[in-house]
Amino acid sequence: MLGFTDAIRTVEEIVDKGIARSIGISNAQAQTIYDITCYNRHPLSVLQIEHHPYLVQSSLIALCKEHDIMVTAFSSFGPQSWLELPPAFRERAKNITLSFDVKPVKTAASRLNVTPAQVLLRWATQRGVAVIPKSVNVDRLKENLDVVEFDLTGEEIEAISALDKGLRFNDPAVFLIERPLRIFA
Repeated sequence: MLGFTDAIRTVEEIVDKGIARSIGISNAQAQTIYDITCYNRHPLSVLQIEHHPYLVQSSLIALCKEHDIMVTAFSSFGPQSWLELPPAFRERAKNITLSFDVKPVKTAASRLNVTPAQVLLRWATQRGVAVIPKSVNVDRLKENLDVVEFDLTGEEIEAISALDKGLRFNDPAVFLIERPLRIFA
C-alpha cells in the first residue's frame, strides 16, 4: 500500500512524463498542504473542498492563496445538495435553513434581481473560489454560468460569510457508519 508521500511522488512522475500538466488534491486540510509543500517537486495547482456559507473555510483558502493553489468548491449551495441523497446524508441537512432562504442571500438576490443560487455562486467567486455547481436542468446550468455580470458588495459578502457554522455535510466520519473515515479529525 502506498503512503501519502509515495502517492504524491507517483503523481509527480505522471507530470514528468507529460501525461498530466498539474496536480490537484481534494478534501485536504492545512497540515496536509504544509506536509506536501515540504517535499513536492511540482506545485499543487488546485484544492477541491466543500465550501458554502455554513462552511466558509477562510483560513484554508488564505493558506492556498499563499501557496498559489486554486480552490475549487463543491456543494456550493450547502444543505440543498444533501437533501436528495440517502438518509445517512440527509440527516445532517434536515434541520438547517436552506442557504437559498437565509436573509443575507435573499436580500442580495432581491437587490440584484438574480436568484439566490446566483448570489451563492458569486459570493464564492468574489472570494477567489472556483465553483462546480451540479445540475441536470438546462435553465439552471445557464443561470449558473451567468454569475459574473454582477458584484456583491463587501457588506453582502461579509454577511453571507458570517453564516459560517463550520458545518461539514461531506464528512465520511458521519455517514460511513460501519467504518468511519475521520479525515477531518
